[in-house]
Amino acid sequence: MRFIVHADVLNSDDTVLTLLDRLVDRLADGVLRVEVPDADLLQESSWYQNARTTRRKVLTSALATPPRIAQSERGPHLRSVDLLDLDSAKLADRLAHTPFRVLVEDRESDGVLLDILVEELGWPELQEYWSRAREITPRATEIVTAGGKDSIPGRIERMIRDAEEENRPPRLFVLCDSDARWPGDSSEDFQRTILAVRQACAKHGVPHHIWQKRASENYIPDQVFEAGRDQPYNSGNTARFNAFLGRSREQKDYFPIKDGLQEGERNLATVAGLYQPAEESELELLETRLFPKRPRLLRRLNEELRSAFTAEGLRLRDGNGELDDLLATISLEL
Repeated sequence: MRFIVHADVLNSDDTVLTLLDRLVDRLADGVLRVEVPDADLLQESSWYQNARTTRRKVLTSALATPPRIAQSERGPHLRSVDLLDLDSAKLADRLAHTPFRVLVEDRESDGVLLDILVEELGWPELQEYWSRAREITPRATEIVTAGGKDSIPGRIERMIRDAEEENRPPRLFVLCDSDARWPGDSSEDFQRTILAVRQACAKHGVPHHIWQKRASENYIPDQVFEAGRDQPYNSGNTARFNAFLGRSREQKDYFPIKDGLQEGERNLATVAGLYQPAEESELELLETRLFPKRPRLLRRLNEELRSAFTAEGLRLRDGNGELDDLLATISLEL
């Protein structure tokens, strides 16, 4: 986020100047930008004359950095707030010290994947921000677990109320699984839960993204499963891993990777055209999950097989630019 400090604020009363001090301290944390349109008047201002030397250096150094030209259509720091008076200075202070929250079903699945995406697909400025944002206090970015898709609408309502009580925008993004079992899945539970999330986001103007594939685990590249198959502890599971790796792109998009493909769903998905009867013998191998239930799959793979997650592999498993678009969308909120 960018904070544009106008001349009147630089020459305001002690209350406003104290808020400006806090903003400059946050600038030193490396998670926001400050611009001063009348920078030539800075050294003559009340703030500069009374500020600590360290704060002067932080602001003048930031102002001396050339404005970003490349990737100007991507964040972070594209959103701006003007500091014109006491009220806008108070708002800027609240925004600068309020984390941007990504609300997910499960931080150890969606949250882990999002971290991997930033590390592998993010551009340098986003990567730097994402890393720095979680090192400082208070954090500039948080991934918050809702505890399941059904809990997301209620959690959104509470976070909106909190923002209203603090007289600030919510600074919120929602990310959740689609849970679609096959293309065009129109089951009542599927439609109900997704609709509730979309309606809650639309009601409050909260930006959101529903995974186009079934769940975050369906974006795990084939190379990661190949690396898992080749681990010594999976020497007896080669046939099951190969059965999964042999599935079509579309089948992998909707496969229940965390739990395995149980007979009831397999039959329904076959009727829906996702699988063919001739595949049944291989699909029966996949009734048992490929990895243990605990720890969470993406957390486990991130800890044990992180090097197998590559930008090329992620984009290949994605197939339509969804992951890059997601990062671009989130970056606009930072």
